[in-house]
Amino acid sequence: MKLLIVDDQSTVVQGLLHCTNWAAMGFTVVDTALNAVDAKASLLRQEAEVMLCDIEMPMESGLDLLDWLRQRGMTTRCIFLTAHAEFKYAQEALRLGGFDYIMQPAPYEQVTDAVSRALDNVKEEWAALELQSRGAVFDDKKKEIVETMLRGFLLGNAPGSSLTAFEELSLVPRRERECWVALMQPLRWKQGEEPWELSLLSTAVGNMSSEVFTPLQVLSVTVAIPAEQCLVLVLQSRVGEPLEADYITRQLNYLQSACAQYIHCEAAFYPEGPQPFEQASEIYQKLQQRSENVALKSGVLLGRPAEKAPEVFRIPQIGAWQKLLQAGCAQAMEQEACQLLDKLTANNQLNSQTLRYFYQDFMQMLFSLPEKKRQDDMFREPEALELYRNGMKTVPDMKALVHYVALVWDSETEENSQSTVEIIMAYIAEHLENELRREELAEAVHLNPDYMARLFKKETGMNLKDYIIQQKMQEAQSLLCTTNLPISLIAAKVGYTNFGHFSTSYKKFYHKTPQEERSAAL
Repeated sequence: MKLLIVDDQSTVVQGLLHCTNWAAMGFTVVDTALNAVDAKASLLRQEAEVMLCDIEMPMESGLDLLDWLRQRGMTTRCIFLTAHAEFKYAQEALRLGGFDYIMQPAPYEQVTDAVSRALDNVKEEWAALELQSRGAVFDDKKKEIVETMLRGFLLGNAPGSSLTAFEELSLVPRRERECWVALMQPLRWKQGEEPWELSLLSTAVGNMSSEVFTPLQVLSVTVAIPAEQCLVLVLQSRVGEPLEADYITRQLNYLQSACAQYIHCEAAFYPEGPQPFEQASEIYQKLQQRSENVALKSGVLLGRPAEKAPEVFRIPQIGAWQKLLQAGCAQAMEQEACQLLDKLTANNQLNSQTLRYFYQDFMQMLFSLPEKKRQDDMFREPEALELYRNGMKTVPDMKALVHYVALVWDSETEENSQSTVEIIMAYIAEHLENELRREELAEAVHLNPDYMARLFKKETGMNLKDYIIQQKMQEAQSLLCTTNLPISLIAAKVGYTNFGHFSTSYKKFYHKTPQEERSAAL
């Protein structure tokens, strides 16, 4: 490690150089400089872990030197030594990331103590980076390691104790808790497409399964069983709540539909449970003996006749709410959702179970929208995470969650609307030779035409059609005044195939004909 001492007074430099045994503290290199220029040369030869530096020096100050090394990405801990008790110096030192600020004269013990703390800070950062590096290696192999361990456990080739460390990291289900085990059997692929390799299919299904279950506080792990050419999904509540058969059936049906839509694979799911995960090997063996699906039907097939399940509560309006969010009408979605909650409450249709179904359908709708980044960031803050966790507890909690989602959606829609309008304007400028219908512009920015037109008017204060005519006329005027192109060709360049129509539009806009405009420019 390197220590650099910088001061324009050689007596101060020599005093600091010999005030303690720097080598005993761990410094293998101790360099000195009498000005910022020499200090920069020393830092370019070898970056210093710690720098003792005066602030006021000829040519460049210590603050200028710190700014210079920060711009080059150096992480040197800079301890400033100064005889000037001016607040602006301390303020600037902190802004630039100075480690400490010592008023001179100061005892050498105070200086060495500051250097010792700086060294500790360096070592802590190195240790953190080392842990991060090791963690990155584990993260790269995490899925493969976990899947291998679970496969061995399911096949009866590995003891349950081998999963203990992974249980503590919440990477696998806890053995003492109840879970559902579902065997997934790929049946048919879309005509003309080659079947996926099982490892790739496992990754794709695992990702989709996580998107379905993670928002609902359910751990989902997917294991490929190459010998049987099947996948096994293990599902367990992270909060210890029971997962009922109708809930599992509904979510697996959604997952089966997603497989058919996105990876073009029809599949059958055979769920079994709930039973403690420590019995997962026996459950898997039982699932392997199934033979009732001789017709190779896709969907979710329960392994045994079940008692008639109570009617599952559903939200028929959920598709309309999703469209309202996508159209930027989050407040309308919130109003409809709260009205439905009030209606169900008034009709005595809400209890803990139906409210949980309401919550699950709402979250499934939210996380199935294509705006993934917005969803990933929505529940990062502690207050938002609390809303997410409590939504199914009471009607006011559910309304608070719906209100928060609407606020986030509206605020981010406003932030994105300006950039969307800029894209529309750029597209118009690049395609003035086209007729530029509203549908063409909407397709360019992937929006509903009516919503796009309202958004443009809101952000610019101008009707979209009027803006297009304005841009075409301004371009035509420029060409008339600066080129000798025939007026009929200019009309075509701004999207008018009918010369008479062009001339009429031009006169209406500028109160003179194109011919009069050209004559005036000559």
